[in-house]
Amino acid sequence: MIGPESGATLRSDLRDAAHEFDQENGIATLIGQRVLPVYDTPDAEGGYPVVRRDGMRKMPETGRAPGAGFNRGDWGWGRDSYDCIENAYEIPCDRKQAAKYRRWIDYEIESAMMARAIIHWRHEIRVAAAVLNTSTFTAVNAAVAWATVATSTPLADIDAGANVLEDAVGVPREQLSLILPRIQWQYLRNSDEVLEVLKAWDSGIQRREAIKNAVVAAYLGIKEILIGRSSYDTANEGIAESTAQIWGVRYGMLAKLGATGMPLKTLCLGRTMRWTDRMPEFVTLESYGEEGRDSEIVRARQFTDEVIVCDEAGYLIDCTAAS
Repeated sequence: MIGPESGATLRSDLRDAAHEFDQENGIATLIGQRVLPVYDTPDAEGGYPVVRRDGMRKMPETGRAPGAGFNRGDWGWGRDSYDCIENAYEIPCDRKQAAKYRRWIDYEIESAMMARAIIHWRHEIRVAAAVLNTSTFTAVNAAVAWATVATSTPLADIDAGANVLEDAVGVPREQLSLILPRIQWQYLRNSDEVLEVLKAWDSGIQRREAIKNAVVAAYLGIKEILIGRSSYDTANEGIAESTAQIWGVRYGMLAKLGATGMPLKTLCLGRTMRWTDRMPEFVTLESYGEEGRDSEIVRARQFTDEVIVCDEAGYLIDCTAAS
């Protein structure tokens, strides 16, 4: 719980300094806020009405004979909810150590950089877990595993997904985004199907490394391709590094995504609900003194809930064709 008695001071100076390190820490490559964009709310938890799609998919009779009554019907709505949970991380900065090494390193800035990055990465992990959830979404096999670049047919796989989404939620193909883990993006880019078509489009494209994701998105007839590139070490301290990909290696998703600032009623896959009370930034930095240890404590924190608002707006693809 946030309270005035905490004694922590908001540190916008550390926030600004930490921004300079985004690229070095990989924050700039994270896609979580684009997949589940932020919706700011003054309430830590609550409910919101959802107009159900069922009634909108029916096609009632509308013709009326003279003297007859008018056709009529009803529509239904339900209620979903969110509950913003705190995620926070602190790093103590020993004042003696900070003074001793201040010629070479600024302890507070380095600590702010690391704490802030950890909160960002944790958010990315939660978003990936919500989106690539086979309990929420039924994975559909690719016709041919994308790793089989000589014979894979990614356009047919995207055609199938786009048709399902257009029928389910009425979204045109041109508004759809494809979310892919890094390795599946590489398989897509390396596929013979993609390379041969793009070579015909542009004589300057003669090798796979020259293919950019915007060009592939144009070939697939969709809005964009978002590539999950981030990884982390799953091993405990002192154990040999073991790298895990946040967005995995198996699944991709074709989806209608929202954008930060869009009204809640806007159709999209999901949102990051963010409680804003005394939290001016997506990740807010604070500091306070811990005199018993002669330290300055740097804290990064946020309150969010990563919610899938409309699961019909996502089409999960098993790119390995193994489901």
